[in-house]
Amino acid sequence: MKEKISPIQYYSIIFVYLISNDIVRGIYAQDLKNDFWIPNVVGTLFSMLLFTLYIFIYKNNNYDGFTNSFKHTLGKFIFRILSIFYIVYFLTISFFTVVDVVEMVSIHLLPNYPTASLSFVCLISVGYLLFKKVEVVGRLSELLMIVIYVTFFAMIFFTISLYEFKLSNILPILQGDYKIILRTYLEMGYAMPFGELFVFMIIYEHLNKKEKVTKVTNLAILTSGLAMTTVTLFNLFILGPDPMAIGISPAVRLARTIDIEEYIQRLDLLLVAFNVILLFVKTFILLYGAGRLLKDMFNFDEKKEKISYLCFLIIIFFISTFIYKGYTQILVFRKNFFIPYVNIIFEVFIPLLIIIISFMRKGKRKYHPDEILEYTI
Repeated sequence: MKEKISPIQYYSIIFVYLISNDIVRGIYAQDLKNDFWIPNVVGTLFSMLLFTLYIFIYKNNNYDGFTNSFKHTLGKFIFRILSIFYIVYFLTISFFTVVDVVEMVSIHLLPNYPTASLSFVCLISVGYLLFKKVEVVGRLSELLMIVIYVTFFAMIFFTISLYEFKLSNILPILQGDYKIILRTYLEMGYAMPFGELFVFMIIYEHLNKKEKVTKVTNLAILTSGLAMTTVTLFNLFILGPDPMAIGISPAVRLARTIDIEEYIQRLDLLLVAFNVILLFVKTFILLYGAGRLLKDMFNFDEKKEKISYLCFLIIIFFISTFIYKGYTQILVFRKNFFIPYVNIIFEVFIPLLIIIISFMRKGKRKYHPDEILEYTI
């Protein structure tokens, strides 16, 4: 029997997934500086629009399951080809996420600790979640969501109490290169921090009240966007635009500034440790999506599905231990190539093409899942 999650659990998973991206979203600040807060707002809205369009893939046919919906829209052969590409895509983002965890722990918590050991512990934790599956992660995400909200409001309270805000730090507005600003609007919407949400087309089939998916998802995107935009503005008001371009995690940078009489300080270490758990959830979502695609391609039973997860973990461990050489090169690769050329294909172009085809097939005879064999486009 397929596991089911409630709307609040679905909201929590997406919220945690998006908030985890705070750890690297500062890579956009180098180009924008005091305008960095604006793409956060527009990117949030663009992400909400994209996911609303994604749902039309399900709305245009009578199937609740990811596999049957996409087979009906694309045909069995094309579905398998796209599944292979998306498996590689999800594994690549999972690798980036594991590298983020390893680098964050190495810098803030365990300097000079062996990378292989950190990667192993990270992947073991993700593997445990994979064996527990979606329902358990949904309950975990509910708890994490509460901690995120408490942490967020505590940081805002301490910051307001300790520092004077300089509104002049965000001025002048829109004085940079308009092409860079517009590009960042779009990139933040379909890639990190507010994008990379097409994987939730797979998680969607576990939702027990599917009529609420659009409202719940857009609420998760909106609230995470408001939280990250607020943190960005507080960074600008207190630290100014130049320090924003140095680090890559606005929340960690803001937490580091909190120091109350040497009694409450170095909250950034607690935030880093908490972010590690959030990134575990994100990695789970991506690998679970890849595993489901592989399972549906070859009709794996539960035992083979678990073996596929183990293979994914081994592949990522091998790459992160023996091939990965430097974090700076990874960030440059993500910013200059992966986000503008790969993310946009898998999060915008291919989904929009599928949506168009789903509208073309809308109204045609619907088949029972057992009857779905092959279609010709």
